[in-house]
Amino acid sequence: MKGVPGKPEVIVVAGGSSSRFGSDKLLAPFNGRPLISRVLSVAAEVGDVIVVSSREEISRLGGLLAGARVVEDLPQLPCGGPPRGVASAIGHVSSDRVLVMPGDAAWATTGSLEALLRQCAERLASPLMSGGLVNPSFVCGPTGLLREAVDLMCSKASLGLRARMTDLLRSSSSRLVGASPLGGQARFYDLDVPGDRPPRSRGPRRTVELDPTAYRKAVSLAAAGDVQGAALAFREESAAYRRLRVWHLELHSLLDAQALGLDVARRVERLRALLRRPSLS
Repeated sequence: MKGVPGKPEVIVVAGGSSSRFGSDKLLAPFNGRPLISRVLSVAAEVGDVIVVSSREEISRLGGLLAGARVVEDLPQLPCGGPPRGVASAIGHVSSDRVLVMPGDAAWATTGSLEALLRQCAERLASPLMSGGLVNPSFVCGPTGLLREAVDLMCSKASLGLRARMTDLLRSSSSRLVGASPLGGQARFYDLDVPGDRPPRSRGPRRTVELDPTAYRKAVSLAAAGDVQGAALAFREESAAYRRLRVWHLELHSLLDAQALGLDVARRVERLRALLRRPSLS
């Protein structure tokens, strides 16, 4: 079944090992029903749903996925984890706009997702959380722009650099929207471990616009074999995020620079101490 014209499609990335949770998180009861059922019902109120997961997980979830298009995660892609899920599903999107969300988005609401979609008519958008964190597991935008971002993310992974969901935002003219006007950051908080609770703070109100120039330059230089130039470009990118006080993206750009041999260990450790939510870092 193809998407309805004018209606966004929603990619629900329903993968992961649930190692921190201790059991299959997506099957865990949440408010009286399996978590994945709750997430899919909210997603279906926003748009046409595409679920992407491994063959084994699809088999375990079985009839809970009824009503959604189901796409298998492609293990041959160079990226892993949620980035591979998005890369596996993006080719199945036929609508002009797309929203990506995680399968463990326990507290997401129709209102919060629609508020995010209103921010990404012309560019990619993702919620900005407290403490300089971003939750790139929620990202939306024009389908063509997201495809371009996925292609660049996978190109980076093919160079031996880790692909992260933040790459989608770093590689495009993206907008980080303060979680407070989107309904509060609790709506964009994933279920991490049994008994987990979302934060009480509504999160920031500010909006941050991202310039992808330094990131694109770094990936281009790395592809050309200029490792030192690429590392310096990633450090240049990190400096921009530092000025914007988006510590999450600063950390990821510095980790890329570090992977290419730049000595930034002291700043990396300081940022890791600042970013205390492992599931978002």
